[in-house]
Amino acid sequence: MAESEELKKQEEKKEDEKKNVKPEDRPLPADKDVTSEHELAGYRYRATAGTLSIETKSVAPAASMFHVDFLKLDEQGSPDPTRPVTFIFNGGPGSATTFLLMGSFAPRRIDTGEVVSGHGAPYSLVDNKYTLLPFTDLVFIDAPGAGFSRIAPAAKKELWSVDGDVAAFSQFIRRWASKYNRWNSPKYLFGESYGTVRGAALSLKLQEDGCALSGVTLISNILDYAHTFSNDDQLYIGYFPTYATTAFYHGLAGRGLTVEQQAQRAREFANGAYRAALAMGDSLSEEQFNAVASEYAHLTGLSADYVRKSNLRVGVERFSKELLRESSQVVGLYDSRVTGYDLDQAASEETFLADDAFITPHYVALCEQYLKEELGWQSSDLRRDFADLDLESREPGKSWDWHHKKPYGVYGDWDYFPFPRVIEDLATAIVHEPGLKVMIGNGYYDLCTPMFQTEFDIDHLQLPRPLRHNVAFSYYPAGHMLYTAPQALPHLYETMEKFYAAAPGDVSALNERPELPLK
Repeated sequence: MAESEELKKQEEKKEDEKKNVKPEDRPLPADKDVTSEHELAGYRYRATAGTLSIETKSVAPAASMFHVDFLKLDEQGSPDPTRPVTFIFNGGPGSATTFLLMGSFAPRRIDTGEVVSGHGAPYSLVDNKYTLLPFTDLVFIDAPGAGFSRIAPAAKKELWSVDGDVAAFSQFIRRWASKYNRWNSPKYLFGESYGTVRGAALSLKLQEDGCALSGVTLISNILDYAHTFSNDDQLYIGYFPTYATTAFYHGLAGRGLTVEQQAQRAREFANGAYRAALAMGDSLSEEQFNAVASEYAHLTGLSADYVRKSNLRVGVERFSKELLRESSQVVGLYDSRVTGYDLDQAASEETFLADDAFITPHYVALCEQYLKEELGWQSSDLRRDFADLDLESREPGKSWDWHHKKPYGVYGDWDYFPFPRVIEDLATAIVHEPGLKVMIGNGYYDLCTPMFQTEFDIDHLQLPRPLRHNVAFSYYPAGHMLYTAPQALPHLYETMEKFYAAAPGDVSALNERPELPLK
């Protein structure tokens, strides 16, 4: 039956090509599931690869969202409808959930070694002893238009936006709960990168839609785009400690220290002398300017002359190119432990994303193989890493609408932010659901979403003091995709196990963030 269905699809594809019909213009497929049962470490689980349709206010169906579920089975071979269930997604925006599916908490994962390097197939897929299945069922979700999810062209204007995307995921989760009888399960979110924007806003949206959460985990966070849009002082302050830990990893700073000690030294400088110097702007004296440049260089491995010429403001692309310039190497933005070579060695900024280029082929190849060969998902379409967005366009439906409607009660003259800022969403969600637990995870070597900026953002939730125990920080010797570093996985697994076991509204015992002195 599966073989004849595949042949039929191939014939339909040929007919579409003859008629010059683009794949995205074909009618959305009907919902379907493919299930299989497997065993790992003495327990059985059910895997489901499937699609679920959603609609918007003006388009129905608007998208067919692809998901991969892993449900632990009881002794009778049935899933437990009262077990926790965690909805997991990458970011982008418009990214497929390939990396989390293949690298994090599913029963099978990719083995890339400690620090990935560029090489071709074959790649290694192994049983995952760090799967979260022992304490939560798992649902991995592709965003509309990405992975094996499809989107109706008429729905792109609505769904390819901050708020339209959040509404889509809220609807998907509620439809999933109805289809699989999981409304009474404790529900959790796990989002990465832009998925933290989605996760923070979604935590409030789901409440408003009648689906309260028990917990939210956000890793590799970017919760406020204001600093990247304005290029203000905080942008440079937020990056600084990750410059210092990167220099530490490559042996250019912090000799004799641990990465935690180096990070703390950098935090204190960034929040003290460096913040004060940037705030003074052109009124900073030459003596003060040189003193700050010298300490900046000492902590980051850059030359004091380069820091001075950069006016104390070194952009991340410049840092990644400058740090190892003497050896003609660049460091990765997603994982600054990774090094590569840039053809244009004289360029002031990095032009080659070494880590992304090295790691993507592993995940693309094995995800296609895993879904089709082990989980039985058959499709003549190639899996899309990203939705077909043109982020340089300003035309609705081609690019991403970055506006975000403020939660009710947020002060200001406008009822929306012109960029993603979801700090208020997360704070409102906690206030409205005081039992909500929030875990914030960041890598020491993530130059894409730096940890110190995340700390700054969470410090500005402005929560009532009794609710500040709802949020905890955890840190990992890893880059943007924490789970791709095997030495980080045991700690990530232990953190998540304790997070699920923690009492509602109090994860203070899990908090790893050190205090900064008040200066």
